[in-house]
Amino acid sequence: MKYIRYTIITILGCVTTFFIWMYIQRANLDYNTEGTFLSIEDGVVYTEQAKEVYGILALCGLILIGIFFYKLIRK
Repeated sequence: MKYIRYTIITILGCVTTFFIWMYIQRANLDYNTEGTFLSIEDGVVYTEQAKEVYGILALCGLILIGIFFYKLIRK
């Protein structure tokens, strides 16, 4: 059972790290007055609201990791 928790914590840690990285990448973009950023290289339009979603997902991941660590230490 302990190995399952270690595996879950590792997977959650990787996913949370990805969301934190995406949040930082999107927060550093220069958005126009409409709240969009046009990537000339890719032709992709990024919206400013996406960075909040990545931030919320990262926060939820950190909370879940904390809960799993707490339960792992308590036993």
